[in-house]
Amino acid sequence: MADSDELRAFSKDLTAAGSGIASKVLPVVHKGAGKIKAQLRREMQSSNHFKGITRSIDYSMKFGTGSRAGGGAGAIEAEIGPRKGKPGSLANIAYFGGARGGGTVPDPKLALEAEIPHFEKALGDVLEGLLE
Repeated sequence: MADSDELRAFSKDLTAAGSGIASKVLPVVHKGAGKIKAQLRREMQSSNHFKGITRSIDYSMKFGTGSRAGGGAGAIEAEIGPRKGKPGSLANIAYFGGARGGGTVPDPKLALEAEIPHFEKALGDVLEGLLE
């Protein structure tokens, strides 16, 4: 466990890195979101019944404050999944099922969980580069 002097030094280093962090983190978030999107599209495309939803799967980026995920000032987030409306309106049935079936496409959380170790490593590399 780090002592208070190490934490203060780390905090000072992050403050000194300043806006350089956002410009380095943005490509990491884009790449991670793109990889998750690609996995979701592959999984949807492999479904005999729901492959038409594939083209609706995309991602959008969010910056700053006030997002639903709770990001603060300077937050960079990606929202990944099917767009609402046709054909994406059937995605909930594809993923989770309904009274008449469905639920045959893997839960999108699995794609997120598969990307987490790669995303964390890439963020660690960015921070390491900024703090050297």
